[in-house]
Amino acid sequence: MTVVDDVKSRLDIVEVISQRVPLQRSGRSYKANCPFHQEKTPSFHVFPDRQSWRCFGACATGGDVLSFVMRAENLEFGEALRQLAQQTGVSLPQRGQSPRDEAAHKINEDARAFFQRTLASAQGASAREYLEQRGLDKQAIEAFAVGLSPSDGESLKNHLTREGYSPEQLASAGVVRTGDDGLNHDLFRGRLMFPIRDAHGNLVGFGARSLDGSEPKYLNSPQGPMFDKSRLLYALDRARTEVRREGAVIVEGYMDAIAAHQAGFKNVVAQMGTALTEFQVDEIRRLTGKITMALDQDAAGQAATLRSLDVIQENFRTKANRHQGPDGSPQAADPDPRIIVMPPGQDPDEVIHRSPTDWAKLVDSAVPAINFRIDAYTHHGDTTTSQGKAQIVAEAAPFIHLLGGGVQQANAVELLADKLSVPIDTVKAALSRPTVARRARRAEQRPAAETASPFAKLDHDPMEEHCLQLLLGFPELRELADGLRAEFFRRHENRELFTRWLEAGPGMDQAETLATVRRDGDDEVAAHLNALLEKPVIPLDTNGRTTSFLEVASRLEERNLRNLKSEEVIRFAESPPDLEDGEHDDILHLNQQIKKNEGLRRGQAQEISG
Repeated sequence: MTVVDDVKSRLDIVEVISQRVPLQRSGRSYKANCPFHQEKTPSFHVFPDRQSWRCFGACATGGDVLSFVMRAENLEFGEALRQLAQQTGVSLPQRGQSPRDEAAHKINEDARAFFQRTLASAQGASAREYLEQRGLDKQAIEAFAVGLSPSDGESLKNHLTREGYSPEQLASAGVVRTGDDGLNHDLFRGRLMFPIRDAHGNLVGFGARSLDGSEPKYLNSPQGPMFDKSRLLYALDRARTEVRREGAVIVEGYMDAIAAHQAGFKNVVAQMGTALTEFQVDEIRRLTGKITMALDQDAAGQAATLRSLDVIQENFRTKANRHQGPDGSPQAADPDPRIIVMPPGQDPDEVIHRSPTDWAKLVDSAVPAINFRIDAYTHHGDTTTSQGKAQIVAEAAPFIHLLGGGVQQANAVELLADKLSVPIDTVKAALSRPTVARRARRAEQRPAAETASPFAKLDHDPMEEHCLQLLLGFPELRELADGLRAEFFRRHENRELFTRWLEAGPGMDQAETLATVRRDGDDEVAAHLNALLEKPVIPLDTNGRTTSFLEVASRLEERNLRNLKSEEVIRFAESPPDLEDGEHDDILHLNQQIKKNEGLRRGQAQEISG
């Protein structure tokens, strides 16, 4: 039994769904108006005997308890699994979780508590006064576990040693470092301490701010397997729910993020570093397609913003997004993030403390990224010569093309023409030049990054796995997979791999496809992908692969159709059944599909035997 099966076996689908949807018993099933689309007659059914659900109306989808939670709360596979595992008390395997990592987490938690006690003590008086001057109240300080490291360089080490940790464990956790005398001393001394947690709430390190003007102003835990600031976003563990609902607002500093949460803006996170990384954007992309950035607008800040925009737009271009609106319908990611134009010389926390209303207005009036780019290109470029203007158009072209047609692109072209003081038609002509178009196409063909993550899997579905092996190993089979659908795969890890394979799109080669499917190091299904890739495939020529794939795809479809038929039979056990207009046609179509599929299978069998 896999961990997924273990979690599902401890849940009652009727109980889980009834917490979100008012169910009414209907024969052997339960029914309700579908939570994923508007309807007057109930077409949403839950089948306790099969531990499944299905919408027989406009959605025409179904699944088990895990797939319902994924759709109802707009969660990805790993997030829904973690939520349900926590609810049922099932322990999930942690990525790279070794005894050393467990000790490091405990050391960090003990250090965090020690820093908090130090801040609350007499020696923390000046630090508390500083926090008060910065506008942070006691509730926010406690919520974010802000603390203070003693300045003597020995207190934390001695405390943790008394708690039973060895010098090697303290060094591995990154809370001490070896001095010139060859002895270990506290890494953080006399600094304001900000615990940094990963997206799932694990305390992986600290950010420390100097209070006496010493450099560096900010000091982080040492870079390592557990603390990798390129993969972290400060406060994301607290902001996940609101980011999913409202989109992500990204600021630069810990103080900015804490001030925002204190004022009720719970969808704010802080980046770790001068510009966003692909891993950080991946974290956000899985939650929302709406990103707004509030970053410094001096020369260095503007350059960092442009680098972040490059990462965001490349990531969103190469990796598909599965977000749903309130009605459950697919919602595309915004290809043009927004930039908050801060008042000169002011940080977000200053604006928020002065007037939360002003901050809300700044967020609402954030400018599209393409406007920001055009302003930057025209400010730093040569707008006085034809060559300079042509260069500016060439720089902006890939991002204008990315917008596609419509109002956004038309506005961008108009803005660029205005900034260059040329007619709109001149800009349109320049954007259409072959060299410019080729540059835009090259920008759209950059590959996605590849990383890996473990996931232990014990049980198998040979038919599903064989289908995935063929699709992942032989890109030319993609054109034959038009009729294959994610719901044909019963096992969640297989369904997730197939969904990601679809996201990769037809334009990628095998390496790019596998990189997209793997995603990043926090993904729970990548090891299952590795197992499939390592599993030997029976050698087949091109015709053999085609025949084998068509057969297995047909078998998966037939199995799904028969499952639908079984649910339909249970649904119609009541008398009289509730049917919406057109559902008689759907029932007839299902029966015809089953017969058609059986006929195709017989034809394939005869062709193979012949």
